[in-house]
Amino acid sequence: MGIIEKFKAWRQSQREGKISRAAKTAKNPKAIREDRWAALEVLVDADDPAHSVPALLQRFEFSLENGIADAKEKELAVSGITKFGDKAVPMVMEHLVTTTRIAWPIKILRALGSEPLVLDGLKKALNFGETTFDQAQTDKNYDLLCHLIEHKLGSFARDLRRFLEDPDERVRFAAAEVMIEQNDSDLVPMLEGFLMDPTVENIRIRQAVLRAFVERQWTLTQPERIPNGEVIPGVYVTGAKTLAVRGQHS
Repeated sequence: MGIIEKFKAWRQSQREGKISRAAKTAKNPKAIREDRWAALEVLVDADDPAHSVPALLQRFEFSLENGIADAKEKELAVSGITKFGDKAVPMVMEHLVTTTRIAWPIKILRALGSEPLVLDGLKKALNFGETTFDQAQTDKNYDLLCHLIEHKLGSFARDLRRFLEDPDERVRFAAAEVMIEQNDSDLVPMLEGFLMDPTVENIRIRQAVLRAFVERQWTLTQPERIPNGEVIPGVYVTGAKTLAVRGQHS
């Protein structure tokens, strides 16, 4: 190796070492604020997304007590990620799948692309596995479902049926809300069972589903399951197998 090549290798090693040190400081909530800011600036100025983007994403894994300082640091990190455009997308997507703090990664995806890109990230980040004993993952699923309410999901909405049986009531309710907002007749049978669910644990879901059946005039698939033709006093099954409020025009 010639002198020039050795010098280039040395410079590269120096840059990588500087970025590595900056990455450690940037993700440390106990670091001196000025040091962490300087570290973030090093990462923002770096020209290799493979090194800087994953390091900058770690800044969203904690929050400072000083909300103003916290927001400024995170906005700086965002600028260092979004400057890479499409090159940053795969790394942000991967981070969204693994992190339980999704708010800022979603903001970044929105800044990097269109709503379809955000929707793709939300879908990939949902955890369809067992989360009963993992509160952080349960909370993440709930947050993701709340974001999905804003989107039309097509056939993917049917996959959310698993969350209607989640042990966490918030997750069940959010999943029901997402499916209601799809206004898709194929999803109605999955929600219909809540009409006759008397449990306290599902009272919010039952009320939401009941309101949807009345307002959207969904057709019941099993009206015979409703005793005496009334879901609750005053809400009855019509001849068209829809629900109506007694005393109001159907």
